[in-house]
Amino acid sequence: MTDPEAARDFLKGFLPKSVSEKIDYESIKVIDTEKINRKYKKFYLDLSVECRLSGSESEIYIVFEHKSYPDKLTLIQVLNYCSVVWETCIRNKTPLKPIIPVVFYHGRRRFDLPTNFSDYFDVEEAIRDYLVDFSIVLFDTNQHSDEDILRASGNLYLAASILAMKHIFKDFKSLKPIFRHIMRLDRDRFLMVLEYVIMAKDIKEEELEEIVKEAGGDTMPSLAQRWLEQGRQQGMQQGMQQGMLQDAREMVLDALEAKFGETSACFKPQVAKITDRNKLKEILKIILKVQDIKELESSHIWN
Repeated sequence: MTDPEAARDFLKGFLPKSVSEKIDYESIKVIDTEKINRKYKKFYLDLSVECRLSGSESEIYIVFEHKSYPDKLTLIQVLNYCSVVWETCIRNKTPLKPIIPVVFYHGRRRFDLPTNFSDYFDVEEAIRDYLVDFSIVLFDTNQHSDEDILRASGNLYLAASILAMKHIFKDFKSLKPIFRHIMRLDRDRFLMVLEYVIMAKDIKEEELEEIVKEAGGDTMPSLAQRWLEQGRQQGMQQGMQQGMLQDAREMVLDALEAKFGETSACFKPQVAKITDRNKLKEILKIILKVQDIKELESSHIWN
């Protein structure tokens, strides 16, 4: 959703109506969080969107947090993100921006955690009136049918991405209907969604070939089909594995740069030497979890 069009369509389709109808969608701007993240690496912002309210010059921020499991500290992290944004406003001598936090969840388990910050505290009502409090907008993919996601988004790329995330932890066969939508994307967007699926699932060559035939067949040339042809010419399994390995390395390097900026360049030689795709997947998970670059440097994963 760093694509403003996708961000706009998500907000239109999935925010509560009482909020979505107040937004001036022509004013939506995705904020570059890289500079903020370099200063506040502990509070890494997934995504921040700035927009105006309809018929007003008032601006608000919408901050996104992505979760694939029920994390008890989710609202603590959201509060930290809000503090980072407000500190930036203070530093720039601009008015504090109102912030609407959105948690995007697509985990296996039910998200049964508080959506109001004050619910973290077990105190009597008289005390609760004085507690810091805010609410999040919870977007749980498990609470939306595939048809609703396709209809509400009005954006094929956004819908295909959400559907891939929704079904990613299920059996690979459950992804087959999703590929019919993925195959309709342009090459670059198709590649982005397919890379995500391949990184998250261990896909056998015959499974990918079957799913390509079912989704588009010979009438819809695709990157996946080109991979299959390359595999037949060079040795099916070896060609597929090398392409997937290189994709995995690039995703790790992209994640390092996004989270730690230029200081992450020191990891490039180490990543280039790794020939185990499962190890690269583990490194990617660790990058998302660590708080700072020193913690990553000391991780056992490099041994």
